[in-house]
Amino acid sequence: MPDKSLRHTSERLRWKRENKDGQTESAHSTPSNQKDNQLTVDKNNLRLKLLDSFPRKRDQLLPCLHLIQHELGYLPEWALEVVSTHVMVPESEVYGAATSYTELRVLKPGKHVLRVCTGLSCSINGGDDLAAAVSEELQIPPGETTPDGSITFEESPCFYICALGPSLELDGKWTGRATRETVMSVISKARRS
Repeated sequence: MPDKSLRHTSERLRWKRENKDGQTESAHSTPSNQKDNQLTVDKNNLRLKLLDSFPRKRDQLLPCLHLIQHELGYLPEWALEVVSTHVMVPESEVYGAATSYTELRVLKPGKHVLRVCTGLSCSINGGDDLAAAVSEELQIPPGETTPDGSITFEESPCFYICALGPSLELDGKWTGRATRETVMSVISKARRS
């Protein structure tokens, strides 16, 4: 039988909410438009949500960060402070955890997030060329958002789908064996929506 604390944690992570259309969405799904689906979150509401969802233990740091990332699409500084207080660790450690994982971001992303894998397998198979093509087309370096706020471009050290390299991801949808033409198609699709 699984450890009771693990079972309770997984139950907490499976909370559900309703979006503006009344449809139920799980915490593990990626909203198609985060801004429309996000809950109203401020410091006090976040404190209450964390108290209701997670024990005040150090080992709950990443689950807390993932919850906030899902709700807001990024981890604002004020939320990191709330998490620090909740799990009783220094803010510097919370910030360190938030910036160590490519799935978490501390800067507000654009409407769409386009990530290119630059891990070894993808790089050998053309991932660096794909990243250069994205930078050229969007006219921004990795880690930046287009001036109109529509697309954030990020490089990732590995997507762990090496057999499909080079690969890219747009809003959680993966494309393997990507080419320069694939990049142009994906960017065009993002710009249209």
